[in-house]
Amino acid sequence: MKYSIQEHYQKLAQQYDDFWGTSSDFIDFLTQAIILNLQLKSTDILVDLGCGTGIYSKAIASQISLENKIICVDPSDKMLEKIPSNNNYQTLVKDAVEFAHEQGKYDKILIKEMIHHINDKEKLLQGLFDRLNEQGILLTILLPPTIEYPLFQQALSVYESVQPHYNNLVNICENIGFKTTVNFVEYAVSIPKENYFNMVKNRYMSLLSRFNDEEIKQGLTEMTEKYANLSNLEFCDRFVFLVAQK
Repeated sequence: MKYSIQEHYQKLAQQYDDFWGTSSDFIDFLTQAIILNLQLKSTDILVDLGCGTGIYSKAIASQISLENKIICVDPSDKMLEKIPSNNNYQTLVKDAVEFAHEQGKYDKILIKEMIHHINDKEKLLQGLFDRLNEQGILLTILLPPTIEYPLFQQALSVYESVQPHYNNLVNICENIGFKTTVNFVEYAVSIPKENYFNMVKNRYMSLLSRFNDEEIKQGLTEMTEKYANLSNLEFCDRFVFLVAQK
């Protein structure tokens, strides 16, 4: 069966941290880049929009002492249940566009690999522009138009057909009134093949929710043949950091 995006994340919640929890170096590396690009200060009010299980909120809280709770927003209550109930976080079960058009002012907003789920990107970004304080920063992290992930060919083709291009987002942001900068962040990934294949089987990327069980099975067969001589998969994970300042 195929899953809706909401079903996908509800189903994935139990395993999500397990997929990435062993990659602490990767998480620390990206978190440092996030803090740098957001110009995050201890006094900032930070929103992690589409935060999932709060992997990056938790990592930010461990690297910088914030005076205010990180506001963790996600439509999946199952994902948010993985965030500790303490003074570091405030959780909100909410759709991103709905949140963007409510009251409240914030200094910094993080959107990590979520923007591709939003149909009306201009409506979202305009709302977030209005929510930001003067000099506030919205950091949108997304994958580039093409990726080098060791996936099956159909998955890579579908990815390229649906992934929003960062230049289009830049144009929307600048038309709204943001000043934008684009930075590229790269991380060399090395992962045991068995682990990665298991992640694909469990549809660790929302992209894979577009494929039914039989298609995933066929894709894994293709990957098994392609990477037969490898026990470890190595690839470059590239991210686009779109910094939009009010």
